[in-house]
Amino acid sequence: MNKLFTGSFAILFLLTSCSKENEVTVPMDVQKQLESFEWSPIVSAKGTTNEQLKHKPKDCEKDNVYTFTFAESANKFTVNRDKELCGDDKLTFESLIFSELQHRAFTYDKEKKSIKFDDSSPYQSYEVQLNGDQLILISRNNNPVAYAAPVEYYFQGKRTDATK
Repeated sequence: MNKLFTGSFAILFLLTSCSKENEVTVPMDVQKQLESFEWSPIVSAKGTTNEQLKHKPKDCEKDNVYTFTFAESANKFTVNRDKELCGDDKLTFESLIFSELQHRAFTYDKEKKSIKFDDSSPYQSYEVQLNGDQLILISRNNNPVAYAAPVEYYFQGKRTDATK
């Protein structure tokens, strides 16, 4: 009986320690860079890649500010909307990501350097590219039966008061 208890305890210990090893955490350098800025949508630089795949922010979303918050309980991506709301326009970044919400919880995949929003399609993720005070989120749909071209969303960072 004692051996059975010890064996069961060892298996339970291994299972719980493995699950903690596989938890997805955002690398500290990425966390600091994302949290240090308030991100505003911008029009991308011309002539870099296929222009049709670059999101051009509409007037209603140009004054929105996005922030990232990291915590053990959940990572959050937040929109602070300007006075002009985008309304029913479903082709804005604001509408695609947030709908009527102000926050979206997400997980980070270190291997793919991407974020995946909770309650989104299992195939949908956003590759994160950081270059100083510029952020590019590239939508990826890995559904093998649906072709969806990646769309690039560009943001300019402004240091938050806490990090100046």
